This record gives sequence, C-alpha cells and structure tokens, in this order.
Amino acid sequence: MTALTPGSTGAQGVAHVVAGLQDPILFGLPGGHTVEVFDALRDLGDDVEAVLVREESIGTVMAESYGRFTGRPAVVMAQGAWILGAGGIGIMEAHLGSSPMVVLLDATEGGSYSHHGPYQSGFGGYGAFDLPAAMAAITKRTFVATDPVQAVQMTQLAVTHATTGEPGPVAVVFHSRALLGRMTDDDVRRVTLAPHVPAPAPCPETRSLDAAAAALDDADRVVVLAGNGARAAQDEVLRLAEHLRAPVVTTPGGKGVVPETHELAFGVIGSFGHDTANRALGAADTVVAVGTKIGATDTMEEHPDLVDGTRQTIVQIDVEPLNLGWTQRVAHPLVGRAQDVLPLLGARAAAGPARLPDWARQVRDTARELPVPELAEGDRVNPRALAALLAELVPDDAVATCDAGENRLFMLHDYRVRPGGTILQPNGGGGMGYAVPAALAATYALPGRLPVAVLGDGGYSMSLHALMSAVENRRHLLVVVMDNQALGWVLHGQGERPFMSTFGDFDLAAIAGSIGCTTTLARTREEITGAVDRAVAEPAVHVVVVPVSLSESFLTLRSPMAGASHEEVGADRSPE
Repeated sequence: MTALTPGSTGAQGVAHVVAGLQDPILFGLPGGHTVEVFDALRDLGDDVEAVLVREESIGTVMAESYGRFTGRPAVVMAQGAWILGAGGIGIMEAHLGSSPMVVLLDATEGGSYSHHGPYQSGFGGYGAFDLPAAMAAITKRTFVATDPVQAVQMTQLAVTHATTGEPGPVAVVFHSRALLGRMTDDDVRRVTLAPHVPAPAPCPETRSLDAAAAALDDADRVVVLAGNGARAAQDEVLRLAEHLRAPVVTTPGGKGVVPETHELAFGVIGSFGHDTANRALGAADTVVAVGTKIGATDTMEEHPDLVDGTRQTIVQIDVEPLNLGWTQRVAHPLVGRAQDVLPLLGARAAAGPARLPDWARQVRDTARELPVPELAEGDRVNPRALAALLAELVPDDAVATCDAGENRLFMLHDYRVRPGGTILQPNGGGGMGYAVPAALAATYALPGRLPVAVLGDGGYSMSLHALMSAVENRRHLLVVVMDNQALGWVLHGQGERPFMSTFGDFDLAAIAGSIGCTTTLARTREEITGAVDRAVAEPAVHVVVVPVSLSESFLTLRSPMAGASHEEVGADRSPE
C-alpha cells in the first residue's frame, strides 16, 4: 500500500483505509463530496472491488447481506442525504440483525456557508437537517470527521467497531474539510495505514464451560436452538448436535444453519414455523441457544410452552455479553464466538445416545404436518408448492434470498435447505425489496453458487433498479416472482374488509425483459422446471414470473401453539 505524503487529502486517506480491508468491496453511488473518495479509489486501480448501484437502498442491502454471508464488513458509500433518505432499509436491517457494515457519507454542508442554509446541507443547525443525529439513530455507532486526520482514523475506527463484539453498521459522516483538506507533515506522522487486525474474540472461562457441560450431561432432553448469529459456526453446530444426538431447531433468521434434510433438523420455531420444531423446543429440559437473542418475535411473544428459563436450563452462547440473559433467565451464559465456544463445550460434554432419542421421535411422530399442496390451481400455481418445488430444482449449494410478506413464510415453511445450501431472509427490519439486492450481493460474497431471489410482485416493483444493477454488472442470478397482484399478508389479515391491498395486473416478465433480463412466464411444472434449468446453465439475470393463487395465507401456517384468533392476527396489517 502506498504511504500517504504531505499534501494528501483526507479523501485519499479514506480510500487507502478501504483498500486495506480483507478482500475490500464497496457498493456505492458517487454524489456530494464522496466523489473525492471515489476519485481516489480510481487511482488505486483494482485494489478495491467497487460496484456501482442504481439506488442507495440497493447498496445498503447488498452491504448488509454481504456482511451476513461472509462475516466481513462491506463498505457502502454515497451522498449523505440519500444514504439516509433512500438507503435506510439496509442500515436498519444491519442494526437490528447484527450485520457488519461500514457506511461512508458526506454532509454536503456547504463549507463556510453552512450556517446560511445552503442546498442539501446536513450538518445540523438552522436551515439544515441533522445527518449525524439521524444516522446515530439507526447505526451501532456514528462518527463525525471534521479534518483529514479524523477522516482516516474514524474510518479505521468504523471497521473496528463494526466487527468487534456484536457486529453492526457503523457510519462516518464527513465534513467537506475532512475530505478536501490536505495533510501536513505532522498529520502524516499521526496517521498509520496498517491493515485492519480484528480484536481478539472473548472466550468463556474454563469453569463456565465445565458447568455448562455438566448441565448437558445431567439433561434428559437437549435441544440446540440456532439463530442468525450461528451462521459462522454451521459445522460446529451440527457437530455438537451429532455428538449429543440433540434435535436442532432454528429461528427464522437461522433457517438453514443445519441442512434441513438431516435427521436432527426439526425445523423452524415460531408463529409460522414447524410444529415439530415448536414441540421439540417446548419439550426440552435443556436448551443450547447459539447466536440468538431468544427474542420475543421468534418465541411467539415469549410463550412459556415454547421456551422458559424458569423451567428449562438454558445454555446461551453469544459474542455480545449484553445479549446473554437479556430475554430469558439463562443458567449458563457463555460469551464468545460460536465457532470458538462450541468445540470447547462439545469436548467437555459426554456423548449422547447412538440414535435419535425416543422422546424426539415421539415429537416428530405426533406433531402436526402440513402436506405440500398440489402445484396447479386452475391457471395459477399454489405458492407453498412452488417453494417446495424450487428446493428440488435448484442446485444443492444454491443461495436463496427472501423478501418480506407471505412469500417469505412459504419459503420458511416449505423450502428445504440441503447440505451446502443457504437461505437468507430479512432478520431485523423485514422490509420489502430485500431479496434481489441480497441475491446480487451473494454473487460477490459466494461466487460460483447460484443465488435465487424469491419475492412477491410488491417487492418486485421495489427491486427494478436492483435488476438493472445486476444486468449492468453482468451477474448470474435467478429471480422468482410470486405474482398474485396483492399484498397477501395485508389482504388476508383484513378478512372481510379489504382495503388498499391489491395491485394491477402488469406484465412483469416484459418489464424485466426490457431491462435486459432473460425472462419466463411459467404456469406449469414443466415451464418452471425448464426456466430453472436454463437459469442454472446460462450466466445471466433470469426472471421467472409465476402467477400464484391467494389460496394460501399466513393463517394456514400459523402454529397451533400460537393460539391467536383471526381478529388478533388481522390486527397486524403491516406488509412487512
């Protein structure tokens, strides 16, 4: 890496910090004074993979999902007003779902005229909006750089804070002086351009590990509960479960942490999860919770028959100490990265029975099972059957990404992740328009694997600029649109009083074709199969529009344990 010299600008220093990251990648859209950083990146050639996106929300969702796929922070950079105004979806998702991300943005404050209300001014004060305060509300931390040295050092701090402890998005808001100003001899001496070295991860004490292992040895019915935070420890989760012969259940965000075809995989918990998973977790006397906050949404508002620290022994593993015992009484809190702690715990715990325990077999045999419906429903397709069929057709190592709405629930319930596969859904904010940019990010984070974005026609209309970015950047992905001309969750929740929950019938395939996508309108098993086979074989952006029925709803999938009435369910009218 070329050292900075006297006269180097803050923007050049920021570019060098970005280039010093491990496998550096930046998603962005030049604007405001960030143009200076983009110009400095140009001089660094291929040191940074810089991806131009067509809208700021695409960049922030790509950065969020890239962080979840890899555990490393991507950088997203654009003009501050529009990172805030358009890009909030990915930043909030990263904040609520704990994904590492570095957000670089300028305040476009107007320099010496900033106190006289210039155009787009975002540094606070009279006649301006307060960009630092707004970003602080949706990030793990926000830094404000006002000179070139701060620009460099705060960008370095952002990387550290984004990846230390519980991951999350960290922003640096640059004053124009921070990017345009030049460094003096003293400034250069203060700035160190060493590559980022992650801080050592915490590790539980030996006595805490021994006590947790003893609790496992004394247990009769152990269940492993894996959340989104267990994605970096998929092999370790499965090895511990196999060692203990313990069923594995996941939160919705943790779906796919273990292959769902494995004997020990009991499914997804929660209001719209699998009855097998809910019953197994509820029957456990000891729960090993890995990378999950055991949050209220995942546990059906802390339903005591699902998980209850007063009647169950909970061993909780999390890298963030504040998450341990946050939502439930935890007997054995273990702070550390799951991939580090699980092998230590497994080495101390006695091996379980040679086969699946009888109690777990009984749960599996007696739990409610919703059979997959027939695919064809007149001239439309059953959406649950479509989700199940996609699992059969795509490669084992496919990377499925989901959007908000009922389409996500159908994927959650009926799409089975096979060994080597991955599925990602919104884990915190749950916004529409997530699936396509997340799949686009997968082409960079997990090259060689086919990303499959599944979404409804509502989310599709919010993703057209992501499709354009995918075509422009010559990516290879498959987009499957469940087209029912409705906000399904809202419509079904409204019951007999539908209002503002249906859409017009547009030719979605033709729209995608005009962008440059390879498109198919598929209504039969043969047409869907042919379109997926073509998407696997031909590197391009493939859009398959499937007209689906409204016969299935979230009410169909609702867990018997949830026990809410139709009126209570319908009270939540959010499409997200």
